[in-house]
Amino acid sequence: MANYKAYKNRPEGDKDYKRPHSEAALRDVPDSFISKWGLLAVTLAKEEGVHCATIHMRVKNYGTPFQRKGKPTKCEELYHKTEGELALAINIHPQSIRQRVRKHNNAYYVNPAKVGNPNAGAIYSDNDWRDWPKVKNSVFWLHPLHPDYPVQRGDKR
Repeated sequence: MANYKAYKNRPEGDKDYKRPHSEAALRDVPDSFISKWGLLAVTLAKEEGVHCATIHMRVKNYGTPFQRKGKPTKCEELYHKTEGELALAINIHPQSIRQRVRKHNNAYYVNPAKVGNPNAGAIYSDNDWRDWPKVKNSVFWLHPLHPDYPVQRGDKR
């Protein structure tokens, strides 16, 4: 177990999959993933940077490979953005976003007692939260290919 590396941390050469059948042959099989969803699980897994089994578990748990979580977070419901996207847009720490939404149900809430604080948002170390992978790589709870994605993202199309 000491030699195990998480799939997303493996070198690109170790992420290759070998398919026993061609895509054209799999499209004719009614129970195949590609005939049901229009693309291979391997293709979607590589695009998302996860293992192929993760995609199959999404189908088992949520009924579609394009849903990443069971339900949206409160920020995703209210503002149609992840906490990381909202934090970068407002330029405050993601933890502050979570706290404001939890306490005031409003990510844009400003405490009147702290208005005009010159040190607000100052960073005194080399470790800036904007560079954290969890903030930079935050993903919405639905994949763009999901049928409800435009509605959940707040697009008025």
